[in-house]
Order: sequence, then C-alpha cells, then structure tokens
Amino acid sequence: MGFSAPRHWPFAAGLAARGLVAGCLAAGGTALALSGRPVLGAIAWCLALLTLVALVRAARRAEQAMRELVDQLAAGADDRPAPLPAAFADLDAAIAGAIDAMRQRETGYGAQSQRDAALLDTVPAALFVTDAGGRLVRSNRAARALAPTSPARFADHPAFAPGDAAMLLAGRPEAGRMLRLVDGRAAHASVSGFDLADGSRRRLIAVQLVAEGLGAVETDAWHRLSRVLAHEMMNSLSPVVSLAESLVALAADPAADPDRRETAAAAATIARRAQHLMGFVERYRQCLTIPHPEPVPVDLAGFVEDVAALARRFDPRVDLRLYGSSPERPVAIDRELIEQALLNLLKNAVEAAQEGDQPTVRLGHAMEGDSLVFTVEDNGRGLPAGAEDIFLPFFTTKKGGAGIGLALARQIALAHDGSIFAERIAGGTRLSMRLPAGPSSHAS
Repeated sequence: MGFSAPRHWPFAAGLAARGLVAGCLAAGGTALALSGRPVLGAIAWCLALLTLVALVRAARRAEQAMRELVDQLAAGADDRPAPLPAAFADLDAAIAGAIDAMRQRETGYGAQSQRDAALLDTVPAALFVTDAGGRLVRSNRAARALAPTSPARFADHPAFAPGDAAMLLAGRPEAGRMLRLVDGRAAHASVSGFDLADGSRRRLIAVQLVAEGLGAVETDAWHRLSRVLAHEMMNSLSPVVSLAESLVALAADPAADPDRRETAAAAATIARRAQHLMGFVERYRQCLTIPHPEPVPVDLAGFVEDVAALARRFDPRVDLRLYGSSPERPVAIDRELIEQALLNLLKNAVEAAQEGDQPTVRLGHAMEGDSLVFTVEDNGRGLPAGAEDIFLPFFTTKKGGAGIGLALARQIALAHDGSIFAERIAGGTRLSMRLPAGPSSHAS
C-alpha cells in the first residue's frame, strides 16, 4: 500500500511556510541591524510583520469559515460560506461536502415529513397532537375540517365543548369514549401519550365521527334484537291473550264453570307467564347494567387455574384442558368481570360439548402485543345457522336456554374496550375474547 499525504497537509504547509518566512525575516532584520545596516533590518522586520499578519489573517479566515459552518448547522441553514484561499483547498472542500450532506439530509427529512403529513391526511379520524401544556403541535386534514379556525391551544378549539376538551387534555390515556361536538354530531374520542427523543411528552387525541356509519350498524342491530324480543314477547303474550279471552267468556256465563276450576287454572297460567315476562325483563336489565371495569394487577396463570376450577363443576364428565403462556408480570384486568365472562363462555362450551362421545373443552390464554386473548374451544356440533346472532340478548338454540350468557360476556368485553367473536374450527367452535391489557403498573 503506497503512502498518501494527509488531507490537511496544504493547510498546515501554508501556515508553516508563513511562520517560517516571518521567522527568517525577523532573524534577518536583527542580523542586518547588528551589522550596521539598520535600514535594511527595519525593512526585513516590516516584511516579517506583514507575513505574520498574513498568517494571522489566514488562520482567522479558516476559523471564521468553521464558525460559520457550525452556526449554520445549529440554525439549520445550508448556505455555503465564502470560498477559502487556495492554500485551504482541502478545508474548503470538506466544508462544501458537509454543506452538501446537510442539504441531502434536510431534503430527505422534508420528503419524509411530507409523506407523513400526506399519510396522516388520509386518516378519516381527526388527529390532534398537543404538548404538555395543551398547545396544539400538529393536526391532520380531518382535524382542521372540524372547525373553520384552528386555535393555538386545544382547550380553545371551537368544535369541542369546554368540558370535553378539558377531559381530553387532563384525563388519563384511555381506549375511548363517546362525546358530542358543539354542532351536535356524535363522535368517539380516544387519548394516548408518547415521549419524544428529547424526553418531552406528547398527547395524541383521536376523534372519529360516528354518525355516518353508526346509522346502518345501529339499524341492523335493532332489527336483529327486535326479532329476538318479539319472539320472546309473543311466546309469553299469545297464551295470556287466549286465556284472558277464556276468562271473559267464563265470567259472562257462570254456568260454564260452576266450580271455578277452569277459571283458577287460567288465572294460574296467566300468573306464570307474567312471572316469566318479569324474569325476561330482569335478564334484559342485567345486560344493560354492566359495572365500569376497575383493573387490578392479576397473575394470569393463577387466574386461569381458578376459572378452570370453577368451570369443571358445570359437568365433571367434560374434559377441561388448559393451554397458553402467561407473561412474567401481572396484567391489569377487572378480575370479577372477566371471570364472569369466561365462565359464561365455558358454560356455553360445556353444554355444546355434552352432546359428543368424548366431550372436551379447551381454555387458552396468551398476550398478543398489548392485547390479552382468551380462547374457549369445544368439540360440539359447531356454530348454528345465524351464528352472528349468538351474542344477542335472549337468542338461544338450546331447550330451556335463557340466551343471556354470551350476550353478557360480550357486554363485559365491550365495557373493557375489547371484543368477542366466534368461528368454526375443525370439530367444533372457538370463542375468542380480546382485551386491551397493560402491565400492572398501568392499573391505578
């Protein structure tokens, strides 16, 4: 490998040459003065002084160029400093290369920022980013479309009621809640927080207008629920109406029932059906009054074992098996509510598996990212026709079933901002409940 001169050699050589010339001239001037030629000595000293001034000016020019470069880097500017003298060609080339690299980075950052902004503008939800003091840092197109003006502070945004804006700014991050905008439109808002590289805290507020899509979904849900309610009500009211007509006829003709046995029997039947309707209404009330979840740290492995021990009492003949993996740290869930939901799912699975020769139910659990997933599988006959209705209140395909267990489990999952869905698997059915669950330190 051949020798290559260092890149700073011309700069160093220029400074050294000027210093050497200045020193030689000073020494020569001294020698001339001592030899009796003071005029020549003075001339030599003047030349040495001029050379020294040129040396200082060259060094100061290089220092000024470096200072300008540092200032530009600090300010984010990309203007190139004035060219240096030829002696500083390498330094000048290095400065030009640094400026060009900075321009390329700035261009890349600008293009990436534009792509990010375009991506955020395609999101239909209104996104607001605020700093720790509540000032609006960034928003997307949907957010800007909520109001004709965009204030500096989120609390002053004209689209939100003051109380809602304060809640979104001061409340702890949550999965979501419904609110109503100032113009009357319904919206779903969620809040999350994140930290920047410099340690500052940011809050992301997402607001999704739900009026447009909610109508069709709500109408379909009401239609399906109405079918179930109408079926249950007709089953109870039809015999009541018939018996009431019989009682009217018996009252008009006392001789038709001299010992009052038919009258008593009809009244007793009406009472039973009325009692059934009261129970029906009570079950309906239970579906609507799910308490607000209160997450606490729960050891997942022990929790699943406890739930399985309770579920094995449904039918000892059913083989209940556990599988899955538990995190090292506890997870934050509402133990009582989730236990009730799982027991409802397991009871449904046990009843479905009882029809087989080797009834088996499997209860699984696992963490998938920030979600806690429970699965309940059975080897029964599989999902019935109209499987989308199995989570509706009072819908049941079982003789004597109340149709409330799966509906209640679904309401509990929704109260946790989670979900439940059913699917056919080879030889049975799988019910999956997915819940947002953080580490125990998040449960406060």
